[in-house]
Amino acid sequence: MKKRLLQAAIAAALTVAFAVPAFANPFSDVPAKHWAYDAVNKLAQAGIVDGYDDGTFKGDKTMTRYEMAQVVAKAMNKDLTADQQATVDKLSKEFATELNTLGVKVDGLQDQMDNLVKMSGDARVRYGSVEDGASKVDYRARFGVDGKISDNMKFSARLTTGDINAKEDNSDAKIDLDTANVSFNALGLGNTIGRQDLFLGSGAIMDGTLNGISSQLGNVKVFAGNTKQADRVYAAEYGTTFNGVKLGADFLKNDTTGNKLYGANAAFGIAKNVTANAEYVKNDTTDATATAYGVKFDKVGLSATYRDIEAGALDTYSTLNDGLTGLDVTGKVKGMEYQYDKALDKNVDLNVKYQDFDNDNHRTSASVNVKF
Repeated sequence: MKKRLLQAAIAAALTVAFAVPAFANPFSDVPAKHWAYDAVNKLAQAGIVDGYDDGTFKGDKTMTRYEMAQVVAKAMNKDLTADQQATVDKLSKEFATELNTLGVKVDGLQDQMDNLVKMSGDARVRYGSVEDGASKVDYRARFGVDGKISDNMKFSARLTTGDINAKEDNSDAKIDLDTANVSFNALGLGNTIGRQDLFLGSGAIMDGTLNGISSQLGNVKVFAGNTKQADRVYAAEYGTTFNGVKLGADFLKNDTTGNKLYGANAAFGIAKNVTANAEYVKNDTTDATATAYGVKFDKVGLSATYRDIEAGALDTYSTLNDGLTGLDVTGKVKGMEYQYDKALDKNVDLNVKYQDFDNDNHRTSASVNVKF
């Protein structure tokens, strides 16, 4: 929608009618005898229009939506009567997109954005190799949709190609429904029903998806349902921050494997841009433990972690058992893990990991993940 600057100025003057006195002529091309002189002068004195660098108003010049949005933005910062505010509110909604681009917060615009269906996704290429073993390359693409059903209900769904081996015939590859759930509040609880992600602690206890229900009250969240592999699992997590220390506690019971795991983790700063972390996991079924101690240099993206995992300490859904270089968590693992994370560009991340374990083959992995 295009308007001439002079017409827009007159309309704004009549509708907003800012009570400012008239001063000397601010524009050389709007003479004092011009029929629009008073209106243009008041708009200029109120700071609504600025004109051009050469001191002209150029009332015959076609006005773009962005130029009109700048006029509206300035009007939004003025003290207005109820009628004036109603007029400016209508204009702000009409030019909401342009105002948002200009970095101007529009009342109600965030609500409008929240009501829209949002689409997002990511694509990943991953390389992995094991000492004395073959290297592998795979890729994955995911696409997600999130939206608002009502003021108290939201939905979320994600499709995935799964991990596709780049060196194999993938003609039978198919797109799967990775997650699909509905979230709502009831009885003072935040609830999610359907297929959803389940990530406990650092992922050492659980990193997968669940068909079931989760409920959260404050810092406590509980889960119950079945995994893709039809294992029945129950889980809970608790997270808080105390004196700058992030603390967490996790629980997982896998009825199929019989494992019952308890975990605790902490993270805290030890210097500027340096974070220390620790995690402890106890498998109550096998009486085995897994510990990890690490330090991360946040600014450069480097981290080093020492792991000591006793045989049978972790469940099959541990993130350490996943990926091209996944560990056999039924055996003993002990040694160092080094990781480098780097943002290559906006929404493009690089992750490189090297695992130097005493009781297992050394492993190297690298992945590039793009979000959109």
